[in-house]
Amino acid sequence: MDCRIVFYSARKTSMCERALKKYLAPLGIIPGEARFATRADALGLLITDAFASGDMAAVIGGLEFGDERSIVDIMSSALGKSRLDLVRRLENADGDDGYLIRSGDQLLLLLPDEPEQIGKMTEGALGEYLRSLSAGK
Repeated sequence: MDCRIVFYSARKTSMCERALKKYLAPLGIIPGEARFATRADALGLLITDAFASGDMAAVIGGLEFGDERSIVDIMSSALGKSRLDLVRRLENADGDDGYLIRSGDQLLLLLPDEPEQIGKMTEGALGEYLRSLSAGK
């Protein structure tokens, strides 16, 4: 299974990209091309583009914002009337919670801009869920 990476106002891009590749590879998921956005409209275009070429996208960053740049608020507005199969908060005791959003075959991960936190999230229940999905493809 392929996964597009979108960095949204992220600061630790290269470290997070390496961490994502390290933790997703054993799950049968291959992170592909990374793209970058600093505005909500550009973020929307990059996510749309990611899903046009695959079924999985990971957005890194934007979870720490409490203003109009908040990825949670942006995605809530964008997906408010969508029929989603699954929305799960990925609790993170060490920082901002992440999110797993699934609609049909499309899967969107919202992850913090911290490599260690990405590792912890993908080693737990999220990792098992992703492993089961990639095994079924």
